[in-house]
Amino acid sequence: MKLLRLLVSFFFTTFVLILNCKANSESDSLANKLSKMPKDTNYIRAAEQYAWKLLNYLDDEKKGENILREAEKLAIKLNDYKGIVHTNWYLGYLYIRFEKIDESIKYFRKAELFVDKYKLPPNERQKVYSGLGLCYDYINQFDKAAKYLSQAIELTEKHNLNEYVLHAYLVLAVIYRNIDEKKYMTFTPKIEKLIDKEKVPQFKYLAELALAAHYINYKDLKKAKYHVLNSYSIAKKYCHKIAIIPSWLAISSTYIAQKQLDSAYIYINQSIKLAENLKNELRMADSYSSMAFYYEKKKQFKLSEKYLLKTLEIDKKRNYGLKTQFDYKKLADLNVILGNYKRAYDFKVKASELNDSLFSTNLTMKVNALEMEKQDIKFKLLESENKNSIFQRNAILFGGIISILFAIISIVLIINRNKYKKLEAEQRLRNQIAADLQDEIGSTLSSISILSEIVALQQKKGDSKLQIMQQVSNDSREVIDKMDDIIWTINPSNDDFSNLETRLKSFAIPLLESKDIDFKFKFSTELENIKIDMSKRRDIYLILKEAINNLVKYSQCKNAQIEVFLENSKINFKISDDGIGFDTNEASLRNGLKNMKMRAEKIGAIFSLNSEIGKGTQVILAVSIS
Repeated sequence: MKLLRLLVSFFFTTFVLILNCKANSESDSLANKLSKMPKDTNYIRAAEQYAWKLLNYLDDEKKGENILREAEKLAIKLNDYKGIVHTNWYLGYLYIRFEKIDESIKYFRKAELFVDKYKLPPNERQKVYSGLGLCYDYINQFDKAAKYLSQAIELTEKHNLNEYVLHAYLVLAVIYRNIDEKKYMTFTPKIEKLIDKEKVPQFKYLAELALAAHYINYKDLKKAKYHVLNSYSIAKKYCHKIAIIPSWLAISSTYIAQKQLDSAYIYINQSIKLAENLKNELRMADSYSSMAFYYEKKKQFKLSEKYLLKTLEIDKKRNYGLKTQFDYKKLADLNVILGNYKRAYDFKVKASELNDSLFSTNLTMKVNALEMEKQDIKFKLLESENKNSIFQRNAILFGGIISILFAIISIVLIINRNKYKKLEAEQRLRNQIAADLQDEIGSTLSSISILSEIVALQQKKGDSKLQIMQQVSNDSREVIDKMDDIIWTINPSNDDFSNLETRLKSFAIPLLESKDIDFKFKFSTELENIKIDMSKRRDIYLILKEAINNLVKYSQCKNAQIEVFLENSKINFKISDDGIGFDTNEASLRNGLKNMKMRAEKIGAIFSLNSEIGKGTQVILAVSIS
C-alpha cells in the first residue's frame, strides 16, 4: 500500500517542478539571442524555449509568464497559430503549478480550439489532451482525465509520436491502478518501451520513478534498483533540490523491501529535512508517509500513526484525493492493531466514502464502454441502411415486386431501429439506477459491513459494545431511506409536480419543527398540472434536500420559507432563511455546494446561492420545463 502512495505521488509533480542546475548559461544565451532577433515566427519559437528554461530550470515564474504572454500577442498579430497553441500550452502547465486548475483548463481549451480550427498536426493535439488529462486528474475527476489521456495515447500510437508522450501513460496507469489491475499491468511494457524514445528528460525521470515503484510493489527488486538508479542519475543531472526527494524515497523503499531498515531511515530522514527546509508540502507529505511506513515495519505503531496524521493533514489541505484515501486506510489498519476500534471504524468509513466519491469513475468507465457498444450498433445499423440503399438502386431494374420487397425490408429496419431506441432508453434507465445505487447505497452498506467486522472482532475478545450495534441499526435505516428515495424516483406515477411537493414537505417539516423554526410553504397553483420526468425529478429533489439540510444544520435561523413558482417557462425553487449566513467559500459547505451545482448542471438548471454573514441565506434553482 505504501508503494501505491509512492506511485501516485510522482504524478502530482509535473515536469514544471524539475529544474536544471546547468541552465543559466543556456538561458543567458537565449536571452541574448532574443534581444537581437526580428519579431517574426522564429522569434516566437525562441521565446517559447526561453520561457521553458525560465519556468522549468531557473524557477523564474513571473518572467517566464510575461515572455509567454508577449509571445502570444505577437503570434496572434502574425497569425502564427502554432505559436498561439504553444504559448497557451505552456501557460496551462504553469497554472497547474500555481494550482489554479480552472485557469489551466481555459488555456488548454484555447490551445485545443486553434488546433481544431486550423487542423494543426496530431502532436499538437496530443500535447493538449495530455494537459487536460493532467488537470482533471489533479482535481480528482478521473473519468474526464481518463478520456483525455486515452485520446492522447491513441494519437501517440497512431502517429508514432516521441515528444511529451510519456506523461499520458504515467497518469492513466495510476488511475487504472485503482480500478482495473489487468489494464494497469498493460502500461508497464509500454512505458518501458517509450522511455528510450522520449526526448524530454523530465518525463524520463518521472517514468523511471514510476517503474521503480511498480517493481518494488511487485517484489522484483532487481528491476526496481535499476530504475531507481536511473531516476537518481537523471535527478542529479537535471537537479533542483526538490526533485531528488522522490528518488531518495524510492531508494528507501528498496531498502525496506530488503529489511535493511537502518539504511532506509537515512534516506527518509534526509528527505524530511530537505522538504521542511524548502517548505514544500507535497514532498513533506510524501516523506512523512515514508517515515510512517518505516515505523510500521519497526512495529512502533504509535509513531507510525503520528507521521500518518501529519501526512493526512497536508493531503486533505491540498485536496489530494488518492493520497487522502490511502491515509485513511492506513490509519484504520493501524488503529485496529492498536485496539482503537471506534477510531478504526471512523477512518474506514471515511476511506470508503472517499472511494465512492473518487471511483464512481469505475461505473462511469463501464457506462463509457456501453456507449462504445452503442456506437458499434449505430454503425452496424447505418451500414445495414447503406446496403439497403444500394439494393434500392438495383431494385429499380427488377420491377414492382422487388420494390415491394425492399419496402418490406425498410419497414423491418424501421422497426429494428425503434427497438434499438427502446433498448437504448432502457439502458440509460438501468445506468441511472445503477449510478444511484452506487452513490446512495454503496458507502452505507460498506459502513454496515465494517461495523459488523469490528463487532465480530470484539466478540472474539469478549468485548461487545451496544454503541456499535446502534450504529449498525442507524446505518440500516439510512439504507432503507435511500432505497425509498430511488424507488420514488423511478416510479412514473410520481411525475406529477404534486408528488414532488408532497415528498419535499414530508422531508422538510419534521426537520424544521425539530429546530423550532417558523416556516412557510408557498407553492403556486400554476404548478398543479406540470409534469417533471424522472431524469430531472431525482436531481431537483436531492438539491432541495441538501439545501434544507444545510439550513437546519448551520443557519441558526428563526424563520424559513420554501417558495416554488413559474416564471419564463421555468420552475423556480427558492429556499431562504434569516440565519447567521456564511462565507460561500467556507470549507465545511464546499462539497455540498459543489454537488448541488453539479446536479443542477446535469439537468440544465440554473443554480445560485447568495449568503452574507448576519443576513441569512437564499438558494434558488430554476428548472426549464417542456
